[in-house]
This record gives sequence, structure tokens and C-alpha cells, in this order.
Amino acid sequence: MAALTDAAGVAASREAYLWETLGVLWPEPAQIERRGRAVDAASPHAELPGQAEFLVLPSAERAALLLPRRPRRAAAAALRHYKASAAGTRRLVFRALGLAARAGLADVLPDRVTIGTVRPGPEADVVSYLREALGQDLVVSLRISAPRANRKPVLQLLSPRGEILGFAKVGVTDLTGGLVRAEAAALRRLAAAPLARVAVPRLLHHGQWRGHEVLVQAPLSGSGRPGRQAGLTSAMAEVAAVAGLTTQTLGGSGYGRGLRARLEACLPSEPARELLQVLANLETRAAGTSLVFGAWHGDWTPWNMTFSAGRALVWDWERFAVGVPVGYDALHYQVQAAVAGNPAGAQAAAEVALFTAPMTLAPLGVGRGVAGLVAALYLIEIAARYLQDQAAEAGARLGDVQSWLLPPLASYAGRFQATAGHEGEVA
Repeated sequence: MAALTDAAGVAASREAYLWETLGVLWPEPAQIERRGRAVDAASPHAELPGQAEFLVLPSAERAALLLPRRPRRAAAAALRHYKASAAGTRRLVFRALGLAARAGLADVLPDRVTIGTVRPGPEADVVSYLREALGQDLVVSLRISAPRANRKPVLQLLSPRGEILGFAKVGVTDLTGGLVRAEAAALRRLAAAPLARVAVPRLLHHGQWRGHEVLVQAPLSGSGRPGRQAGLTSAMAEVAAVAGLTTQTLGGSGYGRGLRARLEACLPSEPARELLQVLANLETRAAGTSLVFGAWHGDWTPWNMTFSAGRALVWDWERFAVGVPVGYDALHYQVQAAVAGNPAGAQAAAEVALFTAPMTLAPLGVGRGVAGLVAALYLIEIAARYLQDQAAEAGARLGDVQSWLLPPLASYAGRFQATAGHEGEVA
């Protein structure tokens, strides 16, 4: 998918990304046409054979969601479930929008897209492929996300009657293709795990369409209500232990060696060089310190989960990994939640994570003496991810790790060196 600019390093606008994505999912000779409400008013309400029509919300210039114009039940369901993690007033808003769509009020939206396909068969377009793979008729809605390195098409699959059948991810770059494969492997592994506090989507299909990785997962059903901190902590602890726990020093662990190798692969960039220096400092000063290693979700955020019947319903497992210091999920949740509400405060969020690590990680059994070290390693982990993914080049808002991650890490490294000589305390 050379047209999509994640790997090229130029962030596409939502509108440009919309058309590029449509061109990948409905390749030539499919005909994709933008239509305005005034032009469309004279067109028949029924779609022609081989034709699909989508409403663009809120507009083509700020595209966030493509809804099927027909059937209305499907459009209404797509809107109701657009933000499964939404709570309170926002959840009521999406329900109200769903009712409006079912009543036909969505037809007054100014922008829509008509797609006409002329070639039959599962290779023609992604919807034909998904129908063949799942063995049933379906319509789709398409989510358009903000620029980021792991940006990929995510389709909500619905029956014509409005039932949620699942969600499909399509890997369209080397990075996103690898993430789709990784998530499929994670879902298979977790399906065999005896999880009591965490619900994981069921893998329905994993295959390739026109060289692109495609994953389909079942929806997670539940009431979708906010949970308490104790429930979140117990869920994270269960995931941490899913593949067993081990105790090792940082320098003697495969994780430490792997983290160093990932940073070295990003050289000669200046951020990678500085991060390697911080990591070397931590390895030297914590040479005799043991850490507990386990698994982590890899991107556990408030928008990747909800609660139902006392369990955490968690999706987006594409970053799942084993053998990392216990506590990463709790730190990631804290930092990402803070940054989502205040992107300009990213550096402050990282500093707070380091300062409050003993309190954040205590419920997970991480000792006060190593909590700061775990928090610093987490920040290096995230910086390594952004560098490897070329997040800054993709236009991700947190991609520039020098602006928000390196200053607090450098400050911590200085404090760490000053306190490392105190027995039983590394930070």
C-alpha cells in the first residue's frame, strides 16, 4: 500500500487518508464517487446491484466514521456501538445518534460516498472477501483514526438487520500487517488461558486478502460500565500472570537485551543514542536488583476496555507480549489517560508516572524500592516503540520522544545514580 503514508513519514489528513483507504479496500475497477446531499437528492433510495453507499461523519474533511446508508438498522447499530468504551453522557449521545439514524435523519448529512463494484468474487473488494470468509451476508462501517504509525482500516461488521457480527482489521503496511498477525496469535494464546477477570475477543478469522493481513474478531458483549480501580488492578494482575512469572535482574533478562537491541536498531538517531545511555545507567546501577517479569496487554487504555459483570472487557491485543516487568500495563493506562485529556501535558504525565510509581504499582506487588526503575523502563519501552514505528514521521502527536520522554528520563537517571548506593533502594 504505497499510497498510505505511514512508512513514508508524511502524515495524511483525514480526508486524504479516507480516499486512500477506500482505494485499498475497494481497488480498481471499483468506482468510488463522492456525492453531496443536493446532487444525491434525485437519486433512488435503493442501491443498485453491486453498489454501496456510505454517509461520512461528520464530514469528508474531518472524516471519523463511514456509515452504510442502507439498511437503516445497520447504520443505527454502527452508531450505537461506535464507542464501546464510552460512558455516561457520551454513551447516551451515541445511542441518540443511533436512533436518529434508524429514523433516517442521517440522510441529511452533507457528504456521502458511492462505491460501485463490477467484478464478482472474494478478491474484488474487502467486503466480498469478508462475506466469503464468514459465510454470511454483511454490511460494514469504517472507522477513520487520527494519524499514527499503526493506523489501519478497522471495519465494524453488521448484519442487514443491525446485529454486530464482529470487527475486522486490515494490515496495509509492513508495520500494521505485523501487528495484525501478532494480535491473531495473541487471541489464540489467550483463548486457551483460564481468565476469570478479563474477557478477550474470540478470533473468528485470520487470513490474507490481496496480500493484506485480515483479522476478524467477535464483539465483546456486556453492559459497558465504568469499573473500580480494584477491578482494573486485578484484571491487570491476571494478564501479567497468564504465562507465568519469573524473577531476574534487568541485565540478566532477555527483556533487557531485547530492549537494548531495539534501540540499537534505531541508531544513529540522537534519541536512540540518549535512550541507550539512560538504559546503560540503569543496568549498571541496578545490577543486583531483581524484577518480576510477566505478560502485558501492551496498549491498555480507557478506550480499549470497559467493564461488565465484574470483568474487564479488553480489546486491541496487537501489542501483547510476555517477559516484561510487571507493572507496565498500569503505567501505560495512567500515562495515556492523562495525555488523552491534555496532549500538551505529555512530559508532565511522564514525570508524574515516575514520581507516583510506588503508589501506582504497589497493588500489583511491585516493591517501593524498584517501582521507579520499572516506571523508567516503561518510558524507555514506549520511546523505543515510537522510534521503531517511526511515529514522528507518521504524524503521531507523541511521536517526538525527545520533547516529552527524554527530559524526565534524564532527570530520573540523575536521581537514580544519586540514590543507588542506599541499600534496598534503587529509586
